[in-house]
Amino acid sequence: MNISQISDICTGCGSCVAVCPSAAIRMQPDEHGFLHPAVDAAACTDCGLCACKCPVSTPPQVSAHTEILTGYANDEALLPASSSGAIFPVLASEIIRRGGIVFGAAFNQNFDVIHTAAESIAELAALCSSKYVQSSIPADIYAQAKAALTAGRWVYFSGMPCQVAGLKNYLSREYETLITQDTACHSVPSPMIWKDYRSALETQNGSKLKSFSFRKKATGWENYHIHAAFENGREFLQLAAKNPYQRGFIKGLYSRGSCFDCKFKGIERCSDITLADYWGVKGIQPEAYHPQGTSLVLLHSEKGRALLERCKDRLQTCPAAEGALTWNPAMLRPIQKPARYDEFWAGYEQKPFAELVSACCEPTKEEAAKERWNRSLLARVIRRLTR
Repeated sequence: MNISQISDICTGCGSCVAVCPSAAIRMQPDEHGFLHPAVDAAACTDCGLCACKCPVSTPPQVSAHTEILTGYANDEALLPASSSGAIFPVLASEIIRRGGIVFGAAFNQNFDVIHTAAESIAELAALCSSKYVQSSIPADIYAQAKAALTAGRWVYFSGMPCQVAGLKNYLSREYETLITQDTACHSVPSPMIWKDYRSALETQNGSKLKSFSFRKKATGWENYHIHAAFENGREFLQLAAKNPYQRGFIKGLYSRGSCFDCKFKGIERCSDITLADYWGVKGIQPEAYHPQGTSLVLLHSEKGRALLERCKDRLQTCPAAEGALTWNPAMLRPIQKPARYDEFWAGYEQKPFAELVSACCEPTKEEAAKERWNRSLLARVIRRLTR
């Protein structure tokens, strides 16, 4: 059996390409722009290694005990360029200082999102902040990580939970100098939708993109903005909650199909560290709140704990309160497939993007009825409790 026979559950991590001894697999986009493995039957020897190493069919071992902290960087200059509390640049810079190498998602010159390596503090900046599109992992990235580890270097690999699982299965063993960090993942949107959206922005502004941020903290961390700067000097700034691309992403209208049955949710993970936004911190743990961002830090291993301890003088941290994950449900379970998911794809390129997203974000009759029932039930519970 080869990987093409289980491609319906594929997360796009690319570990199958990296492990194939015959170079018989390449990643190709499907009709929605998501990468899937394509097997060259003439080159394939049916060794089965690709299917064996697939992290969905063979998940790596997860942690047994996780400690949950909250915090943010002491260096105020790091916060604006980070999605939440700037924990990542602090931890990753420690690995750089040790002569190590950091892997993470960055924009390339065309603003596609790809995994790349950073070996200096200056290069690390490109890996900071969230990119709400599935990153492509070039076939040599896993090999680069393994080569660095074999040479005794420190390696910090940051990615989505499925990508970390892909690396772990590719490596097939533990390394004392490897730190893996996943990020709380809502779902991964289509690279094709992102490409079309940014092209539309360039057309509207009559210029090529110069920079882009999905998490511009123009008015703070919670009400973040979408921001684009163009080569002609023009800028675009819109509240993320009003932005059609962001609205469609949050709704899951163009998320990868496997995200709706994600196998990598839960508190216990195969990574050393998980980073997440501490949504709702003002109400849950107000003393931990920072207006430029507060992170949750889940420590799954002794290596993760040791790295955070080494960086404690550069961070403000404390144990997270009970209920810290209340407003981050995507940490614990997959998002539900939207009722209008197929409607979105049927209408794509047939209707204006913003109009289509707005229509598909509207609840169906069944969803509206369920919401009314839930509100009614909540009201009855509240009335009973306050009698």
